[in-house]
Amino acid sequence: MKTISYLSILILFAMQSYAQSENKIDLTLEFEATEFDGGSILFALFNSEDSHMENNYKAASSSFKDGKAKIVIENLPEGFYSFSYYHDVNSNGELDKNMVGIPKEPYGFSNGQKGNFGPPNFQESKIEIKTDTVIQLKIK
Repeated sequence: MKTISYLSILILFAMQSYAQSENKIDLTLEFEATEFDGGSILFALFNSEDSHMENNYKAASSSFKDGKAKIVIENLPEGFYSFSYYHDVNSNGELDKNMVGIPKEPYGFSNGQKGNFGPPNFQESKIEIKTDTVIQLKIK
């Protein structure tokens, strides 16, 4: 009988450990537009240095209403991520640039990074997500 009790306890601990390792997290981004009201926010999430700024792990968009937009990415595994976004002011689905290639629409990257002659690398812009996370961003 003791063997069955010990076995039951061992199985319970194993199940709890597995459930914790499969913990899924929600990432919520709340955007506030300070200059342009309207348009939409386009967002890309990257989950590795290899995919950074090349292949989106997740992508989403949301329209601005009263100068605010919200994006929720659900069921993420714990880990390191980076993201980029831009305010598509004219809702044409593209980041408009001037003749030299400099963006004319507001944009940004995770960890408050700014690009220098291009986007920041993954190491500079990565953030660690371990629990449900809310990030508030002001777009100028």
